Amino acid sequence: MKFIKKIISCIKKRKKYKKGSYTSIILKDRKYIRKKIAEEAFEFCCEIKKKPNKKKFVNEFCDILFHSLVIFEYYKINFKLVKKEMIRRNNN
Repeated sequence: MKFIKKIISCIKKRKKYKKGSYTSIILKDRKYIRKKIAEEAFEFCCEIKKKPNKKKFVNEFCDILFHSLVIFEYYKINFKLVKKEMIRRNNN
């Protein structure tokens, strides 16, 4: 989870201090973020349909993860809730 925390910290910093960065720009547009998550999920699913190229498979997953973390920041939802839910599911 340390690397997730680093990514979240980077998203927060770019939102606050790097006004022209890709992250700060997309954080102003919920519809764009939603579109990017859908687009990246589609590309990821396309990789699943065939024998995946490992590099592309990992890259597409990273894109989904990044944009998902951005939408968490957009809605000010603490990612710790995901960890808590995953632990709950694992214990059932």
